[in-house]
Amino acid sequence: MAFEQAREPDRDRLIIEGLLAGDPSSVQRIRGWIRLTAGRYRRFLVNDLEDLEQEILTSLLVNLSSEGFRFASRLETYVSRMVHYKCIDRMRAGSRREWVDVADFQFPTDGRSALESLQRRQSVEQALRVADSLSQACRKLWAMVREGLSYSEMARRTGVAPGTLRVRVLRCRRQAVETREKLLANEAKWTRNG
Repeated sequence: MAFEQAREPDRDRLIIEGLLAGDPSSVQRIRGWIRLTAGRYRRFLVNDLEDLEQEILTSLLVNLSSEGFRFASRLETYVSRMVHYKCIDRMRAGSRREWVDVADFQFPTDGRSALESLQRRQSVEQALRVADSLSQACRKLWAMVREGLSYSEMARRTGVAPGTLRVRVLRCRRQAVETREKLLANEAKWTRNG
């Protein structure tokens, strides 16, 4: 490329244009500057250097494409400073990070797979939507059923005969089943059309 013979500000402009255009020689030159400065931090960032190089290159592309470089210094100096600060930031973050060997890590499990957990959560969400659609009277009855009260105990609390409560609980159950079926039908329709 012609940037070898150009004056310094012009050379920097040519390198930036080449980098933004994906010119291999410009990219290689910038990577060389990154590696030269990052090499000073090699023993501290040995596992992070490759990722850090990509992060720096991405930041440079963003900054240079938005005219973040004002030619107040040489492009090489600008790159070097960015690398220096990114390396220091990474070392600071690394000192706060607790490393755990994956082989030693005990993943919490309740015996369910991720799919089973998702299905359970969806089932609970669906039950809540069904419960929200029920009348206040039905919700009170379901709360007593959930407490484990017998129909006799429920009758004492509400002042309604046990036989009447059985009929009301049965109606509430039917209403809940119908609501659930409607929700499932709507979800299936949405899935087919979505």
